[in-house]
Amino acid sequence: MKKQVIQPLRQQIRQMPIVVQPTWIERSNCRSCNIFHKVLFSNLSDDELKLIVEGICEPIDHFAYDKGAVLYQEGNADNAIYTIRSGLVKLVRYLPDGRERIIRLMKDTESIGLERVLGRPYGHTAIALKPVTICRIPIGVLQKLDQETPRFYRQMMERWATTLFQADDYIMMLLSGTVKQRVVHLIQWLTDYTGRKDKSTVELLSGSDMSAMLDITVESVSRCLAELKRLNILRPLNGEFYEYSTKALLQYAGKAEEKNRVQ
Repeated sequence: MKKQVIQPLRQQIRQMPIVVQPTWIERSNCRSCNIFHKVLFSNLSDDELKLIVEGICEPIDHFAYDKGAVLYQEGNADNAIYTIRSGLVKLVRYLPDGRERIIRLMKDTESIGLERVLGRPYGHTAIALKPVTICRIPIGVLQKLDQETPRFYRQMMERWATTLFQADDYIMMLLSGTVKQRVVHLIQWLTDYTGRKDKSTVELLSGSDMSAMLDITVESVSRCLAELKRLNILRPLNGEFYEYSTKALLQYAGKAEEKNRVQ
């Protein structure tokens, strides 16, 4: 009789993200916010903004989340959306086998959870990829502004449309090509998306997060990054920051494509 092989418990059960209470920082003051001109309320007049600042609407609060913390979970229906003030957030869904798939990355000035405005539950689980600060905006604030300021609704829809277009670009760029090409595309995309002034440096994600974005195995990601480092195309700086030669990186991706055609 064959012995039944029992997998370790950690392989049988999906590792759920950590649900912790965020740290409350302060009541948000939109007038003094240093990214106000880039966020959801940027087209409001002083009189319209007064409704928010003086708390006539429901208050907007400023919170901090640690790396790995959950902002909200797919299927939940908290009455708020979130604007990211700093940091990086991943929006994920889970496959039937428990694997995580990263649908989008969201950075500072971007708003998440906009589906709640239409009364729908959150469509993803939002997890902090690094320490994050956010403004929690109650749905009641948005509904009041929608009723009294028609142009606000248009701006909100434009932001939602921009997010969807970014998701389309993400799919086209990162989910096609060979493993090496996908990794190269992600390195370039991370550099551009996170707005780094030095276009030859990048802060890489963990191997598991890169795997979840590119739909390839963690081992494939690790082998590709190891090869890039061995070829001195990707050079470590500090922490997860690396510098690279754009020309060499593109040549590496081109050789991968040429090899794939030959095979």
